[in-house]
Amino acid sequence: MKLVKNLGIATASAVIGITSVSGSSPAQAVQLFDFQYSFPSYQANGTAISANGTLTTTDLDPIKNNYTITAITGTRTVQGITDKIIGLLSPGTYGINDNLLNASTPLLTQNGFSYLVSGSGEDGNGNVNVFYSSLNEGYSEFSSDVDYGSFSVVPRPVPEPYTVSGSLIALGFGWWMKRKQAVAFQKKAHKGIYL
Repeated sequence: MKLVKNLGIATASAVIGITSVSGSSPAQAVQLFDFQYSFPSYQANGTAISANGTLTTTDLDPIKNNYTITAITGTRTVQGITDKIIGLLSPGTYGINDNLLNASTPLLTQNGFSYLVSGSGEDGNGNVNVFYSSLNEGYSEFSSDVDYGSFSVVPRPVPEPYTVSGSLIALGFGWWMKRKQAVAFQKKAHKGIYL
């Protein structure tokens, strides 16, 4: 009887868990994109720059056909020195950035996205802005030292809510069964002592 009660509770918990996970709003949906860029030096005394990492975005806006970048992680390398990317700057804070990622080419707008690095960045304060040229010359950073270069993103799969909830339910059920076996073993061991 106790087993039937426990299975009923586990089943009810699973249904509630799946319902709450699958009922998330579109505003909570996220996409992950691995990004990479490389910009050669503009002049002989200039500096080549490269960076890579992950962009976290909202779900695709079907009307504007773009994503809003909400977070960034990764590294940026200049003259052999690699700085950690600390975080995304709010829209309009550096280089009139809009932090948009287009679903088709060009992948960035003329305002691009801005982020903060642990080093000096483009302005000496750690700020960096990556954008697409208004003259269709290519992608670059807001700096006079670098030329136009390559920028690419690759979508990273995000686990579906049912996969995550199913895994949690399976782990919970496994833990419950293991616990039940341990209790039964202890009861059996105690009976053997008193006989």
